[in-house]
Amino acid sequence: AELKIWQQNINTSLIAQESLLNTSDVLDWDILILQEPHINFLCNTRANHWWHVLYPTNHFTNPQQRTQAVTLIRTPLDTNTWRQLPFPSSDIVLLQISGNHSKCTIFNIYNDNTHHNTL
Repeated sequence: AELKIWQQNINTSLIAQESLLNTSDVLDWDILILQEPHINFLCNTRANHWWHVLYPTNHFTNPQQRTQAVTLIRTPLDTNTWRQLPFPSSDIVLLQISGNHSKCTIFNIYNDNTHHNTL
C-alpha cells in the first residue's frame, strides 16, 4: 500500500495550521509532519476528528521546552499498524509503521538552522 506524507513548517501560525487542516486536499494525505506548529496556552496544538496527534515524548513532562514538531496521523490508518517511539527532545517525533513484512520509521525533526544539536 502507498503512504502519503505532507510536510510543512507552520511558523507557529494558527491561521496557517487551521487553513491546512480545513482544506479538502489534506484528506488525501495519511500523515502530516509539522514543524513549528501552533501551540495554545494549554500546550495543545490544533487538529480535528480526522487526526491522531503525536507530540514529542517529553511534551507534557517538560512543558518549559517549546514543542517544535508534531505529527498528525489520519484516523482511518489502523492504530495497530503504527506506534510512537520515545525520544528525549521537543524537536523530534518518531513514528514507526509496520506492514506485513516490513517496518518504516518516520523522523519528524525540527532544526532551527542556528545549530546542529538536534542532528
